[in-house]
Amino acid sequence: MSHRFKQQVYAVLLIVLIVLICFPLVRNWRQKAAVEDEISGFKAEISAKEADNQRLQGMISYLQSDASLEETARLNLGLKKPGENVAVIKEEESTSSVQAASSDTESNYHKWFKYFFN
Repeated sequence: MSHRFKQQVYAVLLIVLIVLICFPLVRNWRQKAAVEDEISGFKAEISAKEADNQRLQGMISYLQSDASLEETARLNLGLKKPGENVAVIKEEESTSSVQAASSDTESNYHKWFKYFFN
């Protein structure tokens, strides 16, 4: 065998060896990138859950406060503080209920006549 042929064989074997080493390295690099993407997604989810937790903690502290108790007593039970004046505003009857009351006194014949000709 010539010296040049041996060098070519060694070069081909070296290239094959490098390719065989590179395949697992590339596969591991891709897996690492996928895992890092998944970790960043979990970190974003954790920060969102922490924000929700802070909001819920604020709501819990408000609901346990005296202000919440006072608001509930005022709205649901109609209570007031001593010396406080309460004004009640009545709603006017809607026009549809007034019209319904007036149409009850009409005869059925008049109702059908209005339905078809008005």
